[in-house]
Amino acid sequence: MKRYLTLYFLSIAVVILAACGSKSEKKDVWVAPEHEVVTRQMPELELTDSVKSSGHLYVYSILRTPCDSLDKVKDDMDDLYLDNTIRLTLRRDGAVYFDRTFTKATFAQSIDRGFYANAILDGIRFLSAETGQGLVFSFAVSYPDSDMSVPFIMTITDQGTYSFVKDENLDHEEDDAVLYDADGV
Repeated sequence: MKRYLTLYFLSIAVVILAACGSKSEKKDVWVAPEHEVVTRQMPELELTDSVKSSGHLYVYSILRTPCDSLDKVKDDMDDLYLDNTIRLTLRRDGAVYFDRTFTKATFAQSIDRGFYANAILDGIRFLSAETGQGLVFSFAVSYPDSDMSVPFIMTITDQGTYSFVKDENLDHEEDDAVLYDADGV
């Protein structure tokens, strides 16, 4: 009897081992969760400030607005960013002599195509009031949420015309200029 019980349990063990061995092994495979694509934007910025130069009071108003009608830009994580428009209004002794809205397309001819496709019009800052030349501002076209940017110096004459060049001198004194960036600081 003992022999039959031993054979019985041995055959059950063989069946169990055979059943377990025939199953394909499951390997734990890590699957990355899908990244939810979001659309981000810089906060709207509205600022007015003034400067005296050559006996005149110049008041400049800046309005940076995220714009959903412009092409969106994708970052490395495939998140989308709204591009911005920047409206600059200048008054001299109370009278408006310059009022224009800028987009990154304003600077397109001076920016590498690859950079342009992935950048937004980021910010503006007042640099100086140059006697006989006008007001000087710095604009930046940048990759969103990064330090990668192409800065431009724009001079706006007292007659309301403007010209700009790429800023090759990145050492402008921050103390002499007011910087307006994504945080409005």
